[in-house]
Amino acid sequence: MLFRRFYDENLAQASYMIACEKTREAIVVDPNSDVAQYTRAAGADRVRITHVTETHIHADFVSGAHALAEAAGAVLHLSGEGSREWGYTDAALKRAKVLRDGSHIDVGQIRLRVSHTPGHTPEHLTFFVSDLERGEDPVGALMGDFVFVGDVGRPDLLELAVGAKGTMEGSARELFRSLGKLRAEPDHLQIWPGHGAGSACGKSLGSMPQSTLGYEKLFNWAFGDMSETEFVAKVLEDQPVPPRYFAVMKRVNRLGAERAICPEPVYAGLGELESTLENGATVIDTRPAAKFAAGHVPGTLNIPLGKSFLNWSGALVLEDRDFYIVTEAESDDAVKLILGDLCKVGLTRVCGVFQADVLQEWKSRRGALEEVSQLDTSGLNTLAGKNGLQVVDVRSPEEWSKGHLPGAIHIPLAQLPDRIGELDASAPIVLHCRGGGRSSIATSFLQSQGLSNVSNLEGGFDAWVAQGFEVESGKPSPSSSGRPKS
Repeated sequence: MLFRRFYDENLAQASYMIACEKTREAIVVDPNSDVAQYTRAAGADRVRITHVTETHIHADFVSGAHALAEAAGAVLHLSGEGSREWGYTDAALKRAKVLRDGSHIDVGQIRLRVSHTPGHTPEHLTFFVSDLERGEDPVGALMGDFVFVGDVGRPDLLELAVGAKGTMEGSARELFRSLGKLRAEPDHLQIWPGHGAGSACGKSLGSMPQSTLGYEKLFNWAFGDMSETEFVAKVLEDQPVPPRYFAVMKRVNRLGAERAICPEPVYAGLGELESTLENGATVIDTRPAAKFAAGHVPGTLNIPLGKSFLNWSGALVLEDRDFYIVTEAESDDAVKLILGDLCKVGLTRVCGVFQADVLQEWKSRRGALEEVSQLDTSGLNTLAGKNGLQVVDVRSPEEWSKGHLPGAIHIPLAQLPDRIGELDASAPIVLHCRGGGRSSIATSFLQSQGLSNVSNLEGGFDAWVAQGFEVESGKPSPSSSGRPKS
C-alpha cells in the first residue's frame, strides 16, 4: 500500500492518496481545489487515480472532488446518507456512485469500508482502510471531521453557519452515538484526521498529523467517562465563531464544486487605487501587521499573509463583491500563489493587484499615510473606565470564558462585520486578542469602515496578565455565541 498525506497549512486541512502497489490504482480522499497537486503526486508515484471521494460536505474550503474525478477520469463516490435537505443534491449524486453505511470501495488490493458517522454533519462518512494482501482488518481510518487528534468535529455548524435552526443538539447526540460505535474498533487503529491545529472545525485540535484510537481513548476528552447529556453540553460549549464564508462553502460543495478558475494578476496603479477606495471597494493590504501599523493607505484592510490569511479573508471579505489586494510579492508567480489560495475559499473576484510601492506614490501625492495607534497595557490600565472607553476582546468564546479584561465587550473577530453597529463610533475603542495578531486585523477593519478613534493593545491579553492586572473569569458573554446577525 502506498500512502500520501497532503497538508495545506493555510487551511489546516489534510487530504490523502492511497494506492495499491500491485495494480497501481489510487484513491484520493477529501481533495481541495488544487487538483494539480494530486495528479502530480500520482505521476511521481507511477499510479493512476481511479477513485475520488470525500468524507462529507466541507464548510471551510472549496472541494476538489468533482474537479479531480473529471480531470483524472476517475469514479466519484459521495455519501448518500443524511437528510435530503442537508445532504448532497440529487444532481450531485447522479454524477457519483452513492455510498451507504457498510459499502466498500476496492482499489486493487486496498479496501475502504464505509461507516456512517453522523454528528459533525448528517451525511458524514469514515473510511476504514485495509490492505487485503495482509489481512481484512483495517490498519487505519480516514476520519474527516469526525475525530481529530485531541478533539472531535463540532456539531453546531449546520445551525450557526447555515441557519438550520434547532439542529445542533440533535447533531451532538448523533456524534456521541458515533463515538460509541467507534469504541468497538481495535486500539491499534491509526487515526488519520481531516484537520489539524488552527481549523475552525473544532475548538482544541492537536497539531500531530495522526494518532491511534487507543491513544485517543486515553487522552481525547470526547472519550471520557460522561453521559450523553454531559457530552452534548461540553461539545457545544465555547466553539469558535464560524467565519461567514462557511455558509457559502456548504452551498457550493453540496451542489458539487466545479474546477476553480483563478484570475490572472491584473496590476494597477495609484489612480485606480484612489477610485477604488472612493467607490467603497475592499482593498486587502497583505503586508505584516507592523508595517501596516507604521503606514498604510486610508480605507485599506490589513490581513497579513500567513496561516490565518484565508480564514480571516473568508470572514471579512464578501465573496460576491469585487476586491483588490496590496502585496509585497516581487514575482508574478508569488502573486499567483496568493490568488490561488484565495480561490480555495471561494474568493475569486480579485480585480486588481497593487504593489507595495504604491504607498510611496500615495504619500507623495496625498500626504501622510494613516497609522494604527498602539496602546500598551499600562496605558490601558490608566485609561480604563474613563471617557467612555470601549475595550473590545476579539478572541474566541473559549478564550473569553477562561479570563477577560474587566468591563470588556466580547466580539469575536469573525463576528465584527455583523456587530460593528454595537460600538459607539464617537468614543475611543481599544481592541485586543491574545497576543495582538487578530486585534491588529480588527483595528484595521474598524479604520477601513471609517472609525478613527481606535487603538490596538500591544501584546494583548497575555501582556495584560504578565503585568499582573486584574482579570475577570466566567461564562462566555451571551452575544458571543449563536448565529451572527445578517
